[in-house]
Amino acid sequence: MDNSAFDSEHTPLVFIRPVGFSAADALRLLKAAQGMDGPVRWRLAPSGVMPDIYLAHADSIQKSARVRASADSASGNSQTSGFEYSHLSVDDNDYHKDHPVCVLGQRSYDPAATMLPSLLFPAALQQLEVGLRKAQEELISQRMLYALGSIALGERRVWRTRRLQLQYRSRLIAVVAPQDWEVHLAANCTVNELDQAVVQAVPQSTGFAAPGFDVLPLEHALWEFAKRCPEALLAQMVPTAYLTQPLTHRRIAQMTERALGDHCAAVLQLLDLGPRTAGELQKQLRLTRPALLRTLACLALIRAVHPVPKPRGFWNWMPNFVKRRVFGPSGIF
Repeated sequence: MDNSAFDSEHTPLVFIRPVGFSAADALRLLKAAQGMDGPVRWRLAPSGVMPDIYLAHADSIQKSARVRASADSASGNSQTSGFEYSHLSVDDNDYHKDHPVCVLGQRSYDPAATMLPSLLFPAALQQLEVGLRKAQEELISQRMLYALGSIALGERRVWRTRRLQLQYRSRLIAVVAPQDWEVHLAANCTVNELDQAVVQAVPQSTGFAAPGFDVLPLEHALWEFAKRCPEALLAQMVPTAYLTQPLTHRRIAQMTERALGDHCAAVLQLLDLGPRTAGELQKQLRLTRPALLRTLACLALIRAVHPVPKPRGFWNWMPNFVKRRVFGPSGIF
């Protein structure tokens, strides 16, 4: 694996879904969002991926619990052709299902409207920039986990015997302990400090513990990186065995189906019925190749799936604690 590729990718993808706009307006908004400079790259949420933020016309917002349809019931299609399928329910903080909503346009208060409302440009683009700048500050936890996942994967060659210590201006701000599958993050650490941190690989003698550090599962950081990394890295992240051998469950995913997203949840459901190859999963779920690779990368990095084990004589009968003592931890996969 080319570690330089990981080192150069500090900008995570953040997924958006427009609701209640005409196709032309939605396309113009997406193009503007993709062209914005900043610590994240805004992209349309692909099929099977939960959006991080919704873009919604003011006329599409409904505060009451009773709505004709929500964005998630519109078949994953944000550019709807009927006004009756373009409403979004939000709470008092303008959140939809725990995700922020960027409201654009002005409310017309016309209950008899039957057409998709149009936006006024360039005012709508100014609203879009303000809303997305605010939203990116609300996605700090995802950005920090992405940075930690990128650093951890970039140094995976030392996972068997080392832990990673991240220092910013001589201050320890994070520790990645692969053998314990943990990340220790200083409570007052910022995402900018993580991006500029110096990484040191030190011998893993005993478990790390220190006051003022929050402990997180390493899988969470790896998941965020696999979900948000550039598409070009996916082929490097998925081992050949995952693409050529039948896959099966390895352990129960420590995430809800909603957090996993449609594609990952669908793969796990198929594997409930029996082992499947990557090709069979792609065909049965009608996934594109990039969607398949991202799904497998996410599931592999959280250790939810692995290739069906092949009998290898004495190795299969050796207790796991002996394997770890003699050969070290098995690494990511």
